[in-house]
Amino acid sequence: MKGLFTYDMIRDIWIPLLSGIIGGLFTLVGVVLTVRYERKKEQRDYMEKIKPYLVVQHLSDLSKDEIQHIKKASISNDSLNPCVSITPDHIYYHWENLVISNIGNYACILAYIKINNSPYAFPTKSPIKPGESFQIVGQLVSVYIFPEIESISLGFYDCNYNLYEYSLHFRIAKYTGESNPKIKNLEKVIQFDTIDCNNQMKEV
Repeated sequence: MKGLFTYDMIRDIWIPLLSGIIGGLFTLVGVVLTVRYERKKEQRDYMEKIKPYLVVQHLSDLSKDEIQHIKKASISNDSLNPCVSITPDHIYYHWENLVISNIGNYACILAYIKINNSPYAFPTKSPIKPGESFQIVGQLVSVYIFPEIESISLGFYDCNYNLYEYSLHFRIAKYTGESNPKIKNLEKVIQFDTIDCNNQMKEV
């Protein structure tokens, strides 16, 4: 056994052998880490590619042909009952035409609209293809009764049914349309500016 651990044997055999084994282990670990990194990078790139990207459109900026091809997204059973829980402090909020265009590379699905953290689901989960536009309509979302509107957001699924929630940036302005003589409350209008697509995927 002494012959296995002489100075010459340690110098000429064991040290190079151990160095090779240790170097091989580091190389193997490096390869595994590189493969994991590349897989995660590919997954991130793919998720970024299928992520919904949308913009708010204004009808004044669209041609007649573009307006004719706008899809409708409506909430069912959205009739209002003005007699329920309405106080003098409540405001009738109208809003301008809310038209959203899909400028991403993949289709997405409109899931819900959320007003003051109260979500309202869309019953029809039809895909919105790249380049298509849709308008959100319905009594519930065109006349909204609340003391104050603090936030409005839209929920979307990507083509793999990952959920995203994007905030809508809006302004509250004086309502100049025709007023309903039965409405005694103050009336205002919501004017939409942009939609924030920087939010990350939501956990569901």
